[in-house]
Amino acid sequence: MNDIRVSHRDREAVVVRLGVAASEGRLTLAEFEDRSTHAYAAKTYGELDVLVADLPTLTRDQVGMARDQAGMARDREGMALSFLALAAGVLWVPLWDYTRVLLPGVAGVVFGYFALRADTPLLCRALATLGVLGGSLCVALQVAWVAYHILD
Repeated sequence: MNDIRVSHRDREAVVVRLGVAASEGRLTLAEFEDRSTHAYAAKTYGELDVLVADLPTLTRDQVGMARDQAGMARDREGMALSFLALAAGVLWVPLWDYTRVLLPGVAGVVFGYFALRADTPLLCRALATLGVLGGSLCVALQVAWVAYHILD
């Protein structure tokens, strides 16, 4: 079984286990970072087993609690990115006559892209999509405005 390739979920489970060990004081922050880096780069179960060989196994409650905390952190991050995307990508519209700058549109596209890549609830994904679309429109209008004034 040591030569069987691992999935993303297997790697994440090892990182969760390492995080619990670090929170209990069994690993230093440097050890946690080093082992996590190796966990994400691991290709087989044998490579993952080496990283947790000196750690006790987790109880079912510890695993569930660690996964819940990781999921809540990802949700908060994705929600923040979604609202930033919406703000930058859509709320520039009333300010168009005053600003005429490219930055809000680009920020909306970038924040929206990262929010869509995060594992977030459907509402956050919808807000991020609006941010990307609004930001893209802002960039397109800015390019058209510049082209119009250059050709005029």
